[in-house]
Amino acid sequence: MKGPIVLAALVAGILITSCQDQGKVETSGNAQELPIDTIPEETTEIKVAFIYGDTINEKYNFLIDAQDELEKEQKVIEERINRKLRKAENRAMELQKQAATMTQLQVQEAQLELQNLDIEIQQFQEKLATEFRKREIELQSEYTERVDKILDEYNKEGHYDIILNFQVGGNLLWIKDKFDITQEVLTKLNDQYEIDLSSGTEVDKE
Repeated sequence: MKGPIVLAALVAGILITSCQDQGKVETSGNAQELPIDTIPEETTEIKVAFIYGDTINEKYNFLIDAQDELEKEQKVIEERINRKLRKAENRAMELQKQAATMTQLQVQEAQLELQNLDIEIQQFQEKLATEFRKREIELQSEYTERVDKILDEYNKEGHYDIILNFQVGGNLLWIKDKFDITQEVLTKLNDQYEIDLSSGTEVDKE
């Protein structure tokens, strides 16, 4: 085990010698020590702000409207599926009543019809669920774009280097209230959303 220790000491000696040599210049063949200027460490102050994410989620009108839209769409989807199910159930009851007078071939055809109805309902559910999820993703994407745009405008003068999202249970555990810009950002978000609603436009996706 002595080998690595000796090697480490040798490397350290080389580094020290190298640093010492950098503080010397040769004059007429003699090494003359010169003072080495000490460069003060540059201190950079990072300017931080934060918003309460939960407050934005509760009071941003775009999110409130988006949630209402999704809830209404979900009810529409449930009703459309229920209509399909009721129709299939009624057809199953009709076939069941006719079963006593059916031939073997007719029974097989009835079973196949019910199987196809079941497959049709499953495909219908998957189609509606896919459409719902697509709309959900679109709204989430629009929300992110709206917030990013407002924060870019809010910080266009470069007052902050970092803007954090403070949420209960999140990674940011504590921060001074003096860095809170929630209300200012929320006001700008809602003002811009009202303007977009009045003009009938979505967020500008530059």
